[in-house]
Amino acid sequence: MFLPFFQEICEPQTWMESRVYMLLRHLGMEEPEQIDLHRLCETYGIEIIEINGRSRAHGHPTLKNRYIIAVDERLEPAYQRVKIAHELGHLLLHEGVQPQSTTWMIDWQESQANHFAEHLLLPFFMISPLLADCSRFDAPALLAQRFRVPLSMASRRFDRVLARLHARGVPVFW
Repeated sequence: MFLPFFQEICEPQTWMESRVYMLLRHLGMEEPEQIDLHRLCETYGIEIIEINGRSRAHGHPTLKNRYIIAVDERLEPAYQRVKIAHELGHLLLHEGVQPQSTTWMIDWQESQANHFAEHLLLPFFMISPLLADCSRFDAPALLAQRFRVPLSMASRRFDRVLARLHARGVPVFW
């Protein structure tokens, strides 16, 4: 119906989005099933471990200039993926120790890490081909399943697709 517009909305619109897409393509990740967070973290010398506690990122205790993402083992795999992507965003985008920052700086960093995770886990250029034969009502569930993310995250990302289409004057009621 509006497939030509999908190509247009897939173009990165922010610096972060363009960098995340370049990274994915550099690593040959072109399909949802290829988004391998363990491989991506290995590229940066980041080890992923499971813990019984709050997910977080920190310096490696024995290896200089190396890092660890500790993810809560009690979380479902889809939520673990979000936490890993979020913490990777902190490691790649931010410096310093958060507790020493101001409240607004912490909020800004959290927002940035959340956006990074969305771009990494649900890139627009991978979403658009999936929507060609999918109804508006089925799309969030399809995206959640294919990208292995929580339905809430897939729904938010699908809303962003609709917003980009709407901004270009494309009717979004299919």
